[in-house]
Formats: sequence, structure tokens, C-alpha cells
Amino acid sequence: MGTVESDMLAYIKRRLEEGALSVAGAEVLAVVVPPDHPEFRERPAFRHGLDRLLRRGVINGVDDRSGTRHYFIGTHASAELRQSLGL
Repeated sequence: MGTVESDMLAYIKRRLEEGALSVAGAEVLAVVVPPDHPEFRERPAFRHGLDRLLRRGVINGVDDRSGTRHYFIGTHASAELRQSLGL
């Protein structure tokens, strides 16, 4: 796992520990992309980092009704998470 993926995972874990049910992908990118280098969003590590973590089974994701993907740790979205996303 690369540095970017580790940072993404650490942020998701921190938000979940703070009580969030899930974390939107855009929120993760907003935190891990250096503010002085927004062009980094286009680098493969940033564009594909969440997908790589998802494919490896490190995190899981569910899309809300608008198509926004929300990430969490675990095998299934809890009933509370599904309800909060309107699913």
C-alpha cells in the first residue's frame, strides 16, 4: 500500500472513530490532496487510491441515491448507514 492509500485509509478510520457512519470519496480526496497542489488529483495514486483499497477489501463502499460513493470499514453497510443514505 502506497503513502496516498495509507493516508486515505487513516482518514477514513479517524472519521469512523469520531462517529461518522461513512465517509464520502470527495471528502477523502479533499483531505489527502495537498491544498497547494490541486493538480495532484489527476495523479493515478489519488484518482485510483480508493478503488484500490476497495478492490483489496480493505474498505467497502455504497452509493447513495445521487450516486455519491460513501466508504466504510466492514463487510456490509449497517442498517443505520443505509437509512442515513436513504437506501
